[in-house]
Amino acid sequence: MDLIQAAWMIRDIGQPVSSVHICEDASVIAGGWNGILKKWDHEGAILWSAQCNDRIESILIVDNLVVVTSGLHVTCLLDGEIQWSHPLEGSADMLTFMNGQIIATSSVYDIEHGDFMESAIWRFSPSGELIQVDRMDERPWFIHPSDELIVGLGRPKCGVLIGENHQDLATESPVTCGGYGGERVLFGHADGTISSLEGTTISKESSSIESLDCTEAGFTAALESGKLVSRNADSQELWTSEGEQITTQSSTFEGLNWCGRKSNDSGSIEVRDTSGDLVASAKTASPRVSTSSENRIAFGFEDGQILIWEKDLFERRSSEKSSASDSRSSALAARLRSLRE
Repeated sequence: MDLIQAAWMIRDIGQPVSSVHICEDASVIAGGWNGILKKWDHEGAILWSAQCNDRIESILIVDNLVVVTSGLHVTCLLDGEIQWSHPLEGSADMLTFMNGQIIATSSVYDIEHGDFMESAIWRFSPSGELIQVDRMDERPWFIHPSDELIVGLGRPKCGVLIGENHQDLATESPVTCGGYGGERVLFGHADGTISSLEGTTISKESSSIESLDCTEAGFTAALESGKLVSRNADSQELWTSEGEQITTQSSTFEGLNWCGRKSNDSGSIEVRDTSGDLVASAKTASPRVSTSSENRIAFGFEDGQILIWEKDLFERRSSEKSSASDSRSSALAARLRSLRE
């Protein structure tokens, strides 16, 4: 199957894509490295375009508001018009919404020390009022809204912040990423450990964990080495795949894993089923980000393109490929029988 030809929609924002979001109504919002922000409706028609301060790192939907982290700012838009924008201390990183509050994280990177030196968690009302700011030495690498805010931390303290309480995890290694699925929160660590919120070791991989894609059936870990490791809910290994550096991964369409890889100035997308078999692949520009919903998946690329696949069309194209392959196999078998006879 030609994976690119199977795409439901291809759009271009004119700059490297730094974030992409699929809304509940199947509309799509994408942000760029230089601050462009665009929204298309569920049929692919452009709804609006806006220019924000700088690179769009995260996108959050709160009712009819679009909130983004843009360079040093948190910016809120309504129908493409900026309603308010607040500068943070350092780069604006992650976003979530909890108990009626927009929660953002920020971090300050020290070039001389080669590490993050100071971070903060900011709380805003939807109207833009700053409610609270909590500063810390550790950079948050993962946030998740639950009964209390869950924050996975880097050096020096590491571990996890649950509300206002710090808790150690199964390893003292810094948290590098996290994931939520199947009613459990998992953390990836720099030493290759994957741990649970309860402080137990779920698995130990061969290199640092770059991302975790969690579902009810288990999880897939992307390693710094370029290896993908898929495990079930009991942490038993299902399959692995090795290759170039992994830039992003998402899962959808009943458990298919979509992995973006890059090599120098080019890239690729690989789609694997629950057994690890390669379903489809394509050479592309360097993929940077991805996101998925139940019926759609979107990838954003270095060259500014956004590709979106829709479940029914993807499955139809996949079925067409299988039918063509079966026809060729049947024809070959018939010729072989003829030769034998």
